Amino acid sequence: MKIALWVLAIFGGMIFLCCGVGMIGTMYIGMKSPETSVYAGNQIPNRFLETATEVGALEPGEKVRFFYSDALLEIRDGFYFVSDRSVVVYIEDGRDQPLTKLTFDQIKDIEIIRDTSFLEDSQILLTTVDDELIAFPVSSEFDRDQKFFDAIEEKIAK
Repeated sequence: MKIALWVLAIFGGMIFLCCGVGMIGTMYIGMKSPETSVYAGNQIPNRFLETATEVGALEPGEKVRFFYSDALLEIRDGFYFVSDRSVVVYIEDGRDQPLTKLTFDQIKDIEIIRDTSFLEDSQILLTTVDDELIAFPVSSEFDRDQKFFDAIEEKIAK
């Protein structure tokens, strides 16, 4: 009987420990991870703007209108924004130059491939005046993929 109690206590403790670690891990990811939707300018966490400034993506006085990150924990793995001055694509994936920053006069054409499912992101495709194609994901939650697209399209039309 004592052995059964010990075995039960050990297994119970292991299950409790695993659940506790799992809950703490989930809470950590929840606190550090970006939302799954596009942020409107006034909703962007300061830590994301600070990171954008650190990597040279955001200049002093520049105002971000829409921001999206498809990263799990560290937004440097992938973030994208449209500001009052430019469109930024930042992906740290081992390439020499993770930052692509385009002013609106460098963009010749824009297209959106919408995906309204929860599991997949829409894609915004930019064609530069040099005929380079730049694509990046944006979440369709709250139709902010369309708002992100419209913000760019409005600026390149001027």
